[in-house]
Amino acid sequence: MENRTDLAVECYEESKKTEINGVKVTEENGITTVSVLNKNGEKAIGKPVGSYITVDVPSFVNDTDIFDGRLKKISAILKNLLPAECDNILVAGLGNMEITADALGPKTNSYVLATRHISKNLRKEMGFENLKSVSTVRTGVLGETGIESAEIIKGIVNVIHPCCVIAVDALASSSAERLGTTVQLSDTGIFPGSGVGNHRFEISEKTLGVPVVSIGIPTVVSTGVIMGAEDNSMFVTPREIDRVTEQGAKLIGMSINVCLQPDISERDLYALVG
Repeated sequence: MENRTDLAVECYEESKKTEINGVKVTEENGITTVSVLNKNGEKAIGKPVGSYITVDVPSFVNDTDIFDGRLKKISAILKNLLPAECDNILVAGLGNMEITADALGPKTNSYVLATRHISKNLRKEMGFENLKSVSTVRTGVLGETGIESAEIIKGIVNVIHPCCVIAVDALASSSAERLGTTVQLSDTGIFPGSGVGNHRFEISEKTLGVPVVSIGIPTVVSTGVIMGAEDNSMFVTPREIDRVTEQGAKLIGMSINVCLQPDISERDLYALVG
């Protein structure tokens, strides 16, 4: 099936079935988990086998404080998706920095604390012996670089050998109400551009050889979905998209930091990157 959304919860809702063999859905405290269990579930909602977790958050339009419990909530979810004992992580920001609705990935990297360059001796002197090794990369887009994001990430993976890749990208939604109010995390990797019909190379454990966790926020919605026109391929974004992208990037970047560097307080981490 062709989805006009990157959100698994919307794919499930659009199936118009209360139960699907091969799909399990649970909801608790603003967190919805869609578990695709087998090929039947995969076919039913058009998403690969794995876990898709959506977190409802206050609208980023009026967001002024990320230190309200969201960092702990999202970082705890991320920790459960990462491999155990994962000490070397690559964070890949996907998207086009020049297009606001597609700039979530590269903007997020601005808020991620990169530490791979810090030597063990310096970490010891600083009192952070348990500091995890974190690298970041902004892949750009094919039209800018002539290189697929998946190819760039795979080349880096082959050199630095991370135990996991965290891929951050802007998502498409089929509901205007979910724009800038939802964060989705998944352990299945990502197909950049799939929600807007611009399929790029898959970024997953299958293609990279290491586990891939994806994180995203919906920033665009199809006018075809809004107007009920199946052949309408235009996408729109809220007028406050610059605020949504900036605050969303801050939340995701800081959630990654809180997850990976638990020995440093939230506010100290923000002082280092904010």
